[in-house]
Amino acid sequence: MFQPEEYVFYGSGGICRITDIQTAPLDNMPADRRYYVMQSIHDQSGVIYVPVDSECVFLRRLLNREEAEALLDEIPAVGTIEESNAKLLRNKYTEAMRTHEPLEWVRVIKTVYRRTGEKASRAQRLSETERSFAENAKRYLYSELALALGLKEADMENYITEHIRQMA
Repeated sequence: MFQPEEYVFYGSGGICRITDIQTAPLDNMPADRRYYVMQSIHDQSGVIYVPVDSECVFLRRLLNREEAEALLDEIPAVGTIEESNAKLLRNKYTEAMRTHEPLEWVRVIKTVYRRTGEKASRAQRLSETERSFAENAKRYLYSELALALGLKEADMENYITEHIRQMA
């Protein structure tokens, strides 16, 4: 069970901070259930209620500092998604994102970067769908790493690039 003030990855909303745990925080909720009261770190305007005992909702703890540093060390070895059919590639992006795992976000980002370079060499543009997958993967990855490492999310792309450069 998670505790108030912990950060978690919520499958439908990204990284959230648990602000409280309450019994039936709203009138229309079953009175015998306890709920995590959460707030997205990217959208502070809303409140998310998730049953503590739900088996249908994906929640996981975030990486700690050591796990984040290990992930950074693994990035150069992470492969890209190989698929030439656009529809099948989109399905593979979707599958990777649904794992809610940082290494899979890295695969999506690396695949889109690679494809961006390939398309540029043929004077083609990347689809909006691919750009969207990459942006979501970056947002999730950078915010999770930033929290684990005590850095600003805006600095993560440069931090990752420099970390990989120092490894080479």
